Amino acid sequence: MKRKSDTEREERFLEITDSHKQLVAKVCYLYSSPDAPFEDLYQEVLANIWEGMDSFRGEAKMSTWIYRTAINACLTWHRRNDRHSRDRIALEDLVAEPAGTDSTLVEDIRALHALISRLDPLEKALITLWLDEKPYEEIAAIAGISRANVAVRIHRIKDKLSKMASAV
Repeated sequence: MKRKSDTEREERFLEITDSHKQLVAKVCYLYSSPDAPFEDLYQEVLANIWEGMDSFRGEAKMSTWIYRTAINACLTWHRRNDRHSRDRIALEDLVAEPAGTDSTLVEDIRALHALISRLDPLEKALITLWLDEKPYEEIAAIAGISRANVAVRIHRIKDKLSKMASAV
């Protein structure tokens, strides 16, 4: 028989994961590859959320903690398995075209996602958070770097993406 606290913990976990499932899925898609299946990464993130949710102190927003947990879990999975390659699943393969959307816009989005998929893991995380319109302070908290470092890195990443786009 389950104790009441076990049931409450499970309910809290389900509530947290249900309200942040799109955020977790996005991060897992970013880091998935043929050697790192989305499902494996997703399960790894959920396991890390389960293990760490009691230590969440509420000093940051829950979404900030979930982002950081998801990114760290994916990076740790890659380091631990040490068989990933730079050839990631291009996000354009995962983006469905919304009904009534201008095809030029969809192509631009797919091209951007293809470029982002070629970035290193930290660059990918930073630019994704920036594209999600997260403030620099929140990005810094998620990435574990200073706000100033976030600003410099995002500027450099944008330059890098521009050069990559012009080379295509």
